[in-house]
Amino acid sequence: MHQRVLAAMGAHSMGMAITVGIQLASLPLFLAVWDTAAYGMWLLISALPAYLAMADAGMVTAAGNRMTMAMGAGDNALANRIFQSAQVFMLIVCATLGALVLPVIWWSPWPADATVDQRIALVALTASVLVSFAGGLSEQVFKASHRYALGTLLGNLTRLGEWAGWMIGLLMFGSFSAVAVGGLTLRVVGTLLTMAVASHDAHGMRWGLRGATRDTVRQMIRPAAAFMAFPLANALSFQGVTLLVGAMLGPVAVAVFSTYRTLARTAVQVTAMFSHSLWPEFSRLFGQGSLTELRKLAERGGWLSAAQVVVLCGGLYLASPLLLQAWTHGKIAFDPAVMGLLTAYAAVGGLWHVPRVLLMSTNQHGALALWTVLASAMCVTLTAWLAPSRGLNGVGCAMLLSELLVAGACVVLALRALGHRGLASTVMP
Repeated sequence: MHQRVLAAMGAHSMGMAITVGIQLASLPLFLAVWDTAAYGMWLLISALPAYLAMADAGMVTAAGNRMTMAMGAGDNALANRIFQSAQVFMLIVCATLGALVLPVIWWSPWPADATVDQRIALVALTASVLVSFAGGLSEQVFKASHRYALGTLLGNLTRLGEWAGWMIGLLMFGSFSAVAVGGLTLRVVGTLLTMAVASHDAHGMRWGLRGATRDTVRQMIRPAAAFMAFPLANALSFQGVTLLVGAMLGPVAVAVFSTYRTLARTAVQVTAMFSHSLWPEFSRLFGQGSLTELRKLAERGGWLSAAQVVVLCGGLYLASPLLLQAWTHGKIAFDPAVMGLLTAYAAVGGLWHVPRVLLMSTNQHGALALWTVLASAMCVTLTAWLAPSRGLNGVGCAMLLSELLVAGACVVLALRALGHRGLASTVMP
């Protein structure tokens, strides 16, 4: 187990490195070929299909959890039935979206001045999102068959390949459609290779539809729908708060706030790599019924994660004056109060990552989803109330208080899931 967790952390670390590398390299490469207006249009075009990524309704993740739990219980036939039922669901979703969205993209009057080149690009980008659903199902097979690190690695390499396809299209042809089609081509290649590798040593899980059942799909709808609450909560607490800061405090405050929050959340991202590496182990132990081992792993993981986030957040706060100076070239100054509040918010966020993954990996996240949406709504409300009088300090207080709420709820729910009902029942009946 320790080797699998370490391997998964290595795969997630590589994924973070790929993300940072893409972010750093994309801007200069795009601007070497296009002007700022063209690059801005590309950002708009590429942002639209991203919303379709939520169209799986959480089914991929819910199915992966159940597959892993079934394999942990030694029921390979059930795992295959879940896998093939998820394939049926995703096939219906992809076919429906393709039939509805692609014609709309091509013949829609919006945007009014869109060129054929831009519409082809939008169609290709949309197709890439639909293809990625198959890659997501493949990664769940890896998770269920003790190969989570390999699946994560292949998923990250496919993402890197898609970006490389973009760059090939950009540098060779320079059109929007060439960039998008280049990315789609390598996305398809990477997905097919991932599917082929996933099918080997899959412990009876096979690509196909014969084993699918309506009851199996129905059983996964509730946890799948609950997963949809988390993107909604993120939209409220991230984009919603940013929009409020811009409306009430102005664009300069948005730049300062966004920079501080990004810097502070670096510690949360590192903690997330560790907690997500525990995901398949939690699912497997839960499926086996090994609650004692599950409890030990969750408690040790929680304490280790807490130590990580406290050290990282403390180090980030102390280093933030130098980091801000180097990162922004001195354009954004260090404010100890605002940075302190946002660092505390990030620390609290990191503290509840392992309990969160415990609940999500065992499909017991329904109540947490409600609390997360409630806390995000609370964050937006408090921001609207405190920001006009207290500025960014008020925004930081709003974020910290809402994060404390959802963290407390998550810990209590995790304790209940682990059988610690004494403390949990006194706080949340």
